[in-house]
Amino acid sequence: MLEFILRSFGEGIPGTLFCHDLDQRIRFFNDAFASQYLRLTGRVPQLGEPTVDFLPDPELRAEIEKYRRRAAAGEPVTAEYTLRSGESVEIWEVRYQPVRDDQGQVIGILAWGQDVTAQKQERAFLQRLEVILAQMQDAVLVTEAWPIDAAEGGPRILYVNEAFERMTGYTRAEVIGQTPRILQGPRTRREELDRLRAALEQWQPVRVELVNYRKDGREFLVDISISPVRDPTGKVVCWVAIQRDVTQEKAMVAILQDALEERQVLLQEVHHRVKNNFQTIISLLELQAVHLEQPGFDRLLHDMASRIRAMALIHEQLYQQSDFSHVLLDELCASLAAHMQQVTAAASVRVEVQPGQVALPLNVAVPVALIVHELLLNAFKHGIPAGAHHIAVQFRRTADAVTIEVIDDGRHHPPDLPAQLEGSRHFGVRIVRLLARQLHGRVDFMPEPGRFCAALTFPLGPDGEPASTPPGYG
Repeated sequence: MLEFILRSFGEGIPGTLFCHDLDQRIRFFNDAFASQYLRLTGRVPQLGEPTVDFLPDPELRAEIEKYRRRAAAGEPVTAEYTLRSGESVEIWEVRYQPVRDDQGQVIGILAWGQDVTAQKQERAFLQRLEVILAQMQDAVLVTEAWPIDAAEGGPRILYVNEAFERMTGYTRAEVIGQTPRILQGPRTRREELDRLRAALEQWQPVRVELVNYRKDGREFLVDISISPVRDPTGKVVCWVAIQRDVTQEKAMVAILQDALEERQVLLQEVHHRVKNNFQTIISLLELQAVHLEQPGFDRLLHDMASRIRAMALIHEQLYQQSDFSHVLLDELCASLAAHMQQVTAAASVRVEVQPGQVALPLNVAVPVALIVHELLLNAFKHGIPAGAHHIAVQFRRTADAVTIEVIDDGRHHPPDLPAQLEGSRHFGVRIVRLLARQLHGRVDFMPEPGRFCAALTFPLGPDGEPASTPPGYG
């Protein structure tokens, strides 16, 4: 009966269990021990046989013998062994318990062994993880998965790293078992807390920004990323929160934002003043033109004032927008067309500018504005006498270039008008040639039945910056 009870007990516990007398002869073993014995020796253990020789490694046998002698002397002993079989390595923990008779004399040893390889590996991994977390600059906080409600006392903090202690002023001992709510205060936004709670209730990761409070009551702004940790079955076992103090970062962003707004105001004022200065120059030229007696000089000054007005329109557009680095081409051409209608008093001519989202950098916008000004002036100057009633400004955009076409519907242009313009030494045409060369572009004059087209083509990359000069450009 006693042997039956002992065997039933041995089969019910995890790991190997066997007993030997002081002569090291086996008196009892369970099935787990038999399987391990068979794996190591290639044969089944037998009651009564000695155990000293069943391990092939002499160093391991000597180590086991050392612990057995201590157990035989009446000392309970726990030992740890490394077993190697082929390429596999196992770590076993064996507990030796002296077996005594009715007089208290040791008559044998009961040994219980467990494979602790997985536990050792997990413990080593956790130790390495602890080292990593301790060295992180961001605070790490681990809480239990449930409960979430404060009324139920959760979720309680299970772990914090050293960065958390530095950030909050709390020690690990002070926060373990508490909830993260100890960090919240009057200015912690309820909306962010509600969003956080909703994500936790759905077992979803979440990122929030909260005002938290240090142990001494000082506020700090923290960016928190919370993720669920799941076991192999998919069940959430805890929450891990990575917390980064963004107080100084946000303060710096605010300073930079203020500086940017001040810069925008300053640039806006600069463009406003430049526009006004241009207007002053225009007024002076027009005033001088009124008092000139030399024939033709008044026209020259009016033309010069008109060109200055073309440049002033760029700064007027910049003054009215928030982006001071680029000018929208269609808006610039629309302003130039309206200005040209005004200075030429050609109200009967309908001018149409095609919409288009082409942005020009400032170093390109100025020469483009002057060229378009001259092409529009040419359309009004030659198109109206040729019977034009409509002038159109159109754009074509490719990957590396922009084409601007100024087209009038005059039907009676001289057949040799392109040649006249190409060979002209008129100041306006010379400006067009020089500025087109500056843009690495070209200007083409193309008569067609029932209309005349002047086209400026220049390189411009997809990012709105001047592109490298394509083949065929100046």
